Amino acid sequence: MNFIKLPQLVDRRGKLKSKGTYSKRTTSITHRIWHHSLTKKNLAGSTAESFAVYHVNTLGWPGVGYTFIIEPQNVVNTPNGKRARIVYAHDIDRRTYHVGNSNQFSLGICVAGDYRYDTMDDATLASIAELHTALVKDGIGKFDKAHNEMPGYSWKECCQYNYRDAFDWKGSKNPTKPAPAPDIYTIQEGDTLWSIAHKDGAGGVQVEDLIKMNPGIEPTKLKIGQKINFGNAKNKEESKPSINGDETVKSIQKTLNIRYKTGLYVDGINGPKTKAALIKALQTELNKQFNKKLVVDGKWGANTKAAIVTFQKGAKGNLTWILQAALYLEGFNPGSLDSNFGKDTESALSQFQKANKITADKKAGKATFTKLFAA
Repeated sequence: MNFIKLPQLVDRRGKLKSKGTYSKRTTSITHRIWHHSLTKKNLAGSTAESFAVYHVNTLGWPGVGYTFIIEPQNVVNTPNGKRARIVYAHDIDRRTYHVGNSNQFSLGICVAGDYRYDTMDDATLASIAELHTALVKDGIGKFDKAHNEMPGYSWKECCQYNYRDAFDWKGSKNPTKPAPAPDIYTIQEGDTLWSIAHKDGAGGVQVEDLIKMNPGIEPTKLKIGQKINFGNAKNKEESKPSINGDETVKSIQKTLNIRYKTGLYVDGINGPKTKAALIKALQTELNKQFNKKLVVDGKWGANTKAAIVTFQKGAKGNLTWILQAALYLEGFNPGSLDSNFGKDTESALSQFQKANKITADKKAGKATFTKLFAA
């Protein structure tokens, strides 16, 4: 196989987070489907390992949903120049979940990054082009499509780069705006309320909204072909139009404003002001709970680092919420931001520590908070 010979490719089959196995395909691959992760490309969570944890722990899938993941943050020096690393996650013949009822004949390829905001760099463009060329030579698929070009997914904001231009190294540009979310959605293979309500084009719909609009629904027992109310699930009590952004980030921003009077603009965009507000919240809690004398300025420094207390599974309260929020903003989903340090928070913390080469002791201490806030 030509794709195996790519110098930027690493074989991680059987080495990523999993819970069971995907079944074998019963038809040949006809389509190569291009995705992006909608996590900022330079965040620690924009890796194949992190996607696998999210797909298994949150979505309940057997493993990561893509066969190939291109990681812009991991650049490899090759004889042809710098290339973004390509992770080979599953055997080609495995029917992974990534594009609903088309999984059987479709190969999933994800380029890590949120290309509504990120720009496509040359190392990533080169890896896209070279992987595509190799797959064509290997006879793996005949057609290339974006996720939102497949049946039932026109409302998805995926992918937000022009993959056809990338094949020719012409760079990226915004594709056609996704269609509005349908009023009624038909469940496809691999769909869960969490994957449907994720931040990639569901019009701000959250899992809680879907449950409200679908009384009696079993969130973990959806059936293929089941119809659910979807397009009207957005909370009707909202008087202001929704701002395009991550709903969990909006929730974090709202909580920071209420608890700590940070004055954030609630836009759902994960940026430096939100991080600074979280540092202010951390400084406030350290002063309040442990009688520290920190200046509440939203800046990470030696004094704040020295004041950090270490806590672990079983902890409850505002410090745990700050940890959960910070992990989420870094791309490591701790589940519900409920201020309870449970197994999901512990898992997200451990993955963050491993990704950042911190001793994975599952304890939140100076090293962890430094990595979360110093950059």
